[in-house]
Amino acid sequence: MKKNKDKTIFPQLNCPKNKTFFFLISQMVFFFFLASIGGFLWEVLIFLFKDGRFCNRGFLYGPWLPVYGTGAVLFYLLLGNPLRRISHSAPVKKHHPITIFFLTMLIGTLLELGIGYFLDAVWGLRYWDYGGYFLNYHGYICLASALGFGIAGTVWICFLSDFITRLWLKIPRPMRNIINIILLLIFAADCVAALIIPNAGKGITFSLSFSAKNA
Repeated sequence: MKKNKDKTIFPQLNCPKNKTFFFLISQMVFFFFLASIGGFLWEVLIFLFKDGRFCNRGFLYGPWLPVYGTGAVLFYLLLGNPLRRISHSAPVKKHHPITIFFLTMLIGTLLELGIGYFLDAVWGLRYWDYGGYFLNYHGYICLASALGFGIAGTVWICFLSDFITRLWLKIPRPMRNIINIILLLIFAADCVAALIIPNAGKGITFSLSFSAKNA
């Protein structure tokens, strides 16, 4: 009889539902910051390669881009079956990688469109502009970006999320809570500062090139 592989991933979590819920919250906070910081480093490296200089990318001042963190959390909550994995209340339904690819491509594209439009509408700032890219929509989204979301989402759901959860579980619970609380406090302070004076400037925000050409 085939054993449930996920029982080896969460050996400490055969516990009451309230503790299971708190672990899920802790896990999602960690995923959010890990992906946000990873996304920031990714974009910094791209600009270093293209322009040979450092750019503090994004609306915030800290080393994180929340669009990546939000995407990682949404992908996992919608496609990773986290409650079933943790509680073992039912067999885990695993999606085919092709299904995950197209769903994460769709979710990520809609998320990028919504966040880009919101920042543009509220603050008049654009932190990316796909105006010159193939199959773009008003510079907010494009085919290349959508494919990137699909590839990253598939790797995240099929390979990385369980591996990173194992590493997270190796950290004692009190330390996990301290890490999350410190990150949340710093992030909250950063959000307050950015709401007052958003991070902007050369290499950070872009002119509305696509919109101007098509006005």
